[in-house]
Amino acid sequence: MTSPHLTLHAPDTAPDAGTSALTWAAETYLAHTHPRAPLRLERVTLSGVTYTCAPDPAALRLNRALAEDVVMVALAAREAAALTGTPAPTTGRDARMLLDCALTDPDERETLDAYLNVLQGRARARLRRAWSEVQVIAAGLREHGELDAAQIAHRVACAQGIRATLLN
Repeated sequence: MTSPHLTLHAPDTAPDAGTSALTWAAETYLAHTHPRAPLRLERVTLSGVTYTCAPDPAALRLNRALAEDVVMVALAAREAAALTGTPAPTTGRDARMLLDCALTDPDERETLDAYLNVLQGRARARLRRAWSEVQVIAAGLREHGELDAAQIAHRVACAQGIRATLLN
């Protein structure tokens, strides 16, 4: 069994717990939607997200879809900060390094920045479509200070149920 992998986050310049809750809720939501091993959540707090294991560079090289998902989740907190106009977290999983680990062909490495921009756009689009889920997770995080994987799943299901009821 692997040991928990904490994405360490140094104190940011974020002014309040609400901002921190939104950024970590965004990362949490994208990780929740991709329950593969390196994205499986253990818990989220106002200081960061804890995963059950770290991404394996060899697995990222072998599975492009997994690598893209891991990179988009690593980008989520910064993209949420950009969407809300708040300061971005300064630490966490390094999306650039994760993508670089996944690329093996020298020609692909030449396009690393463009590829990263595409994944940023995809992460931002997913967050925009699911902003209500992100806000529900953030509200729970502000209220309780910590959520585990089951509590996150419950909040996402509730937000999606409310959306389905309102749209029908």
